[in-house]
Amino acid sequence: PPNGDTAWRHAPLVSAALAGNLAVLDGLHRVNTSTLAVLQRLLQDRELALYDGSILLRHDRYDAIREKTGWSNTELTQRGVFRIHPSFRVVAIAEPPQLGGSKPVWLSPELLSMFLYHPMRPLLQNEEEAVLQAVVSHIVPDKLGRLVSLAHSLRQDKDTAVASLAASLSTRQLLRIAQRMDRFSDEDLYQAIHKACLSRFLPPLARSTLEKAITEAGIEKNEQASNFSMENPWEKGNGTLRIGSTTVSTLQHEAEVKVPDVLFYDNRQHMQVMEEILKDFSLGEHLLLVGNQGVGKNKIVDRFLFLLNRPREYIQLHRDTTVQSLTLQPTVREGRIVYEDSPLVRALKLGHVLVVDEADKAPTHVTCILKALVESGEMTLGDGRRVITGQAVSGMEKDNVILAHPNFRLIVLANRPGFPFLGNDFFASLGDMFSCHGIDNPDRDSELAMLRQYGPNVSEEILDRLVSAFSELRHLADEGMISYPYSTREVVSIVKHLQKYHSEGLPLVVRNVFDFDRYQPELQEQLVTIMQKHGIPLAASAGNVQLSEKFPLPVGSLVSQIVYQTDPTEVTWDDKPLHIKVTPKK
Repeated sequence: PPNGDTAWRHAPLVSAALAGNLAVLDGLHRVNTSTLAVLQRLLQDRELALYDGSILLRHDRYDAIREKTGWSNTELTQRGVFRIHPSFRVVAIAEPPQLGGSKPVWLSPELLSMFLYHPMRPLLQNEEEAVLQAVVSHIVPDKLGRLVSLAHSLRQDKDTAVASLAASLSTRQLLRIAQRMDRFSDEDLYQAIHKACLSRFLPPLARSTLEKAITEAGIEKNEQASNFSMENPWEKGNGTLRIGSTTVSTLQHEAEVKVPDVLFYDNRQHMQVMEEILKDFSLGEHLLLVGNQGVGKNKIVDRFLFLLNRPREYIQLHRDTTVQSLTLQPTVREGRIVYEDSPLVRALKLGHVLVVDEADKAPTHVTCILKALVESGEMTLGDGRRVITGQAVSGMEKDNVILAHPNFRLIVLANRPGFPFLGNDFFASLGDMFSCHGIDNPDRDSELAMLRQYGPNVSEEILDRLVSAFSELRHLADEGMISYPYSTREVVSIVKHLQKYHSEGLPLVVRNVFDFDRYQPELQEQLVTIMQKHGIPLAASAGNVQLSEKFPLPVGSLVSQIVYQTDPTEVTWDDKPLHIKVTPKK
């Protein structure tokens, strides 16, 4: 209310009970068991007590009270008594319980009596292939059959290391891959599978298992598909944008101030990633970019939106993010707290691109509210408003309904799961809802080309040393030898420092990156060894200068001699005259 008081608003479940609608509880397995117990009285007895003292009663009990007391529906409503419609039903959707895991099984004995259960068997191979063929009919059946065969071979494997791979190739992901193959004839099926599984961040055993399964399915890598020419890598004009060989139309709008424009130097690897993103963006997909810190996820997205001329809304999540803060934004205005639309709601209304950064830091039950928005274009906000897509809104519902703009897109950025980022596994929870792209550090040639532009006055020798040293550090991080994967961000900061303060020595500047690791002696020793190996004298002192081994010289012997005759211009070499003009020293 405008006076700042707290008011209670019916949740979607309560609204469905009163109106006799069908309530769908999606993701029941993510809810705490004690929370689900609250639904027991509503589902079994058709009664519910709300926090404001209101009571929802089964329709026959409500009718009996009305007949006994003679009160009207209005009088019962004023007394906080509401009638549950007899047509009210609940359909819950959940994943099967995982037995033997670290987390408790959500399907408890108390919950077993609350629903009638219907297990959904997975599609058979011929059924799934028929579904894909019906959606995209221009793909060669043999190519589509190999894709489905690979997915089913992974699903039938009993190894726990393969379970995550099978989840990455769900029917939804297979449809996404098939649509890309149908739209872009040069699409490489081998790369599409690796991209969907984020194979770059898989453990070595799971990665080798995936590679073996791909080979057994008869899927080969297309070497020509990975060739990206840096001669005129992108072109923009006449309402179109071309990146590589992919061309799309750009958007004309008046929100130019919302279009990001950041310092960005083109390099082969990043431009190749942008072309892959552009393909999915043109298909209407929402995007998920996963990578280590500092590999350039934000830079790539901002540059991509700049080239595409799309306005951006930005929101950064953290561990204290709630559903309320994701949809509403508190603002102090004239000494009072006013709740305004969050960047998510503004992007939905105006058709902007919402960039959700650090998505892995927020709790999974919070980010899961994006599932309905991405999947069906509908969601319920914390203040009771509903977001719908492509439906006509009547005059009575306009205040409580937000019609999603057709140009709305969602780009989610997340770090890879696990140590040292310690975030939630966003990819495992909602990965197949998005078109996934693994962002890695640039390769050696791309990183060198980028660093030359950041530091044009830094010598090529120093750049080569830095790239070689940090490449070895990243390799050790992939092997599990060190915890933190030193990224391009650290190398760029070193080069920018050397470019501006060229009089400072390289060891002093490199220390700015590694000084925090001095509190871990074993790691510090490893870093010093690698830096000195590549010609960067980090932590060098007189005490750790290592001289080469001494080798004794052999005893000298006379080999030949030069003799000056009476005439200094006549010189002999081993008794043979040489006509060399010699000017005597005065």
